[in-house]
Amino acid sequence: MFDEFVNKKIVIFSHYATTGACEELRDFLIEKKGREFIYVAFPFGGNKNCFIQTDTYRDGVLTKSCKSMFRLKLPEPLTYMKDFLYAMLYTARFANGADALVCGDNLLTFASVMMRGVARVKKVVYYMIDYTPVRYANRVMNRLYYFVDRQAAHGANAVWPLTNEMLEARFEVGHLVRDKVRWSLTPYGCRTIASNPDGVSRSTVVYMGDIVHNKGAELFVPMMKALRKYIPDAAMIVVGGGHDLDKLRKEIADAGLQSSFEVHGFVKSFSDVIDILKGGGVAIAPYYPHDKNSFTYFSDPGKIKTYLGCGLPIVLTDVPPIAKELEARGAGKIAAYTAADFARVVAEILQSNDYFEMRDAAQSMGRECSWDKVFQRSFKSLFAREAVLSK
Repeated sequence: MFDEFVNKKIVIFSHYATTGACEELRDFLIEKKGREFIYVAFPFGGNKNCFIQTDTYRDGVLTKSCKSMFRLKLPEPLTYMKDFLYAMLYTARFANGADALVCGDNLLTFASVMMRGVARVKKVVYYMIDYTPVRYANRVMNRLYYFVDRQAAHGANAVWPLTNEMLEARFEVGHLVRDKVRWSLTPYGCRTIASNPDGVSRSTVVYMGDIVHNKGAELFVPMMKALRKYIPDAAMIVVGGGHDLDKLRKEIADAGLQSSFEVHGFVKSFSDVIDILKGGGVAIAPYYPHDKNSFTYFSDPGKIKTYLGCGLPIVLTDVPPIAKELEARGAGKIAAYTAADFARVVAEILQSNDYFEMRDAAQSMGRECSWDKVFQRSFKSLFAREAVLSK
């Protein structure tokens, strides 16, 4: 399968804000040095760029990079219309004759499905990275969004959902018809690192992610106060930006806990993030459990996979689908969304006689979901289906 894979033309369309699944796929394809690979980044969210950037690689080497002439900041509905039209144009221009065109959302997928025949694209893939029952408060926008989602999922040659729950939820409410969707589970992956027990601090808690109240940040200071009753020299490392970052720093100062916290803020280099996290004793993921419209209820959070790649035992709330699996496999424990319970469970792990067994279990899960294995499986399924149809 591998020789067949590298000799194909692969194209990615992604709405780029920060590094995510499509960007990990980009790096995977560059590393594999395929015959031809094209990555098209449409600006989205916090991305300050207004242009669409297209990078072309041959044998893993960047041979051409260009930016769209359109560089105006538009209201959200007009931005979607612009990107839909550009995606149709770029399918014909850059994905012509492609063996696979992988799209990171439903809008780009729908445009690619419409142009598939014209551009002679063999496979259009909808890389499904999220789901929430109510996407927009405006009913018209919400209906339009799920109309586009239906056209994309039903029209794509393959759907790659991060979790089965994303699809099952859509089937349950009638957003999608099960018999019209061809899918292959493509979970969020991770970059695994070698475990070094000697470099682990069994008194240090680590957190990576947005610093936002009602999304866990309000628990950090009271949790550390409670944790120090179990482990007097307990410390916490926090990596991430967010609109409550300054508020957290003030809470730490007001509590006199500056010596117990190391707050990095946003760290641009992901390699630097890994270097910071890997020496921790336990990682936390306090997902807010009281919003049933949260993306996390259906998602496969990248934060969790990063922790697993570092071999970190995890304490989290019972929100994402992976929570119960972590607990069942001994790689983590579930806690209630309170500072006291997080402190109790964190201390339980750090002081456990089975601590290093938990690290081994976490690292084992990390190896299973390495990006290389995730993408190899999904492409194998995609091209195997093509081989069967050609017989």
